[in-house]
Amino acid sequence: MKSKFWRIYIVYLLVILAGLAALHFYVKGIMVDYEKQDPEPYVSEMFRHVNEKDGQIGQYLEEHAFNGPAGELAATKERFYSIVKSLKGDDAAQISFEEDPAHIGSMDPVVNVTANGKPFLRVGLHEAEKVTKLMIMNISKWDVSSVTLLDPDRDASTPLNLDENGLLSYTVSVPEGFTLLLDGQAVSADAPHTETGLPEFEYVAPFTEVPSGMQYDIKGLAAEVRVSALNNAGDEVAAVQTAPGVYDIPANFAETAEAQAAMAGIADPLYIGELWSQFMTDDVGGSWHGFYTVVRECKLLEGSNLYDLADRWASSVDITFVSNHVITAWNKESVSNFIQYNENLLSCDVYFEKEMRVAGQQRVDVFDNRMYFVNITDPAIAAPGWYLADMLSLAGTH
Repeated sequence: MKSKFWRIYIVYLLVILAGLAALHFYVKGIMVDYEKQDPEPYVSEMFRHVNEKDGQIGQYLEEHAFNGPAGELAATKERFYSIVKSLKGDDAAQISFEEDPAHIGSMDPVVNVTANGKPFLRVGLHEAEKVTKLMIMNISKWDVSSVTLLDPDRDASTPLNLDENGLLSYTVSVPEGFTLLLDGQAVSADAPHTETGLPEFEYVAPFTEVPSGMQYDIKGLAAEVRVSALNNAGDEVAAVQTAPGVYDIPANFAETAEAQAAMAGIADPLYIGELWSQFMTDDVGGSWHGFYTVVRECKLLEGSNLYDLADRWASSVDITFVSNHVITAWNKESVSNFIQYNENLLSCDVYFEKEMRVAGQQRVDVFDNRMYFVNITDPAIAAPGWYLADMLSLAGTH
């Protein structure tokens, strides 16, 4: 009878111990899940599976970052996987995870990932469901809603231009004739874009075809990319960021030897510039203060803003109040930056300093302008030939 009691007692203790052990491991499992459900450890755990074949982060970037609007971004893909490969080995990259303070407590938290102290990824999560354990512990189940591969050299104070889906949007303005590049990959000229006028051609456009501005609205990028362009000479030029996600490629067309050769057969820009400068100080002989001489010799195009300016100056009373003076020298004369935009439009930059003695004092007038020459082929505009259509001041741009 006594031995039966102890057998039952021992079995009972073993059952209790087994139940306690099971409860211990159950609660421990819940506590582990609870700790892992925090955004930072959740994203950290995912990094154990980041490769080209599996893992939410790798899959997301394969679908959205490496095959975007510019086609396959090979350089971007290589940058990502080179860091992933560096996570292993003796010289493993130091990866750290920090929940974005602006999203703490949200159903859509964001975790910023750095590699060796530099920006690497922005991982957006979404709470797919919430499971209650032990009636007091809520454990979130996360889905990856967005991943953005960051530029390691980015300014951390510059916000990302993200759409509602968590993907990046870029607006890039590039001159016609340039090729837009994203991470070195050319964006097709057929990509959706809108055309805008370039300010420097405002007074030339009425007379000939001029380059326009091309604005590309690029959406659906999951990686920060380097924005640049190939100019008219095929040289790469960097973009200027003017706002988050907004870039501008300056309309700095490259000079060419062909343009210089073409200009040699059209006009003498230095002669034209100096004659115009003399006209501005009433030093050109002939009727109407030399207006007709300037129109002929400077190849002014009737109806152009420049022609109207000369007309107003010659007929204004102001020209009669030019101080008595003597031109003593022409210094630092140069003609440079010959650009051919198309077969009917050329430009060049003209610089010189006109020294004068005015009322016993030495004075220097600086001429620093870009001249635009157009080839008129329509007799309804003017007799066919090359004309000076506009001059753009370059003062303060050097």
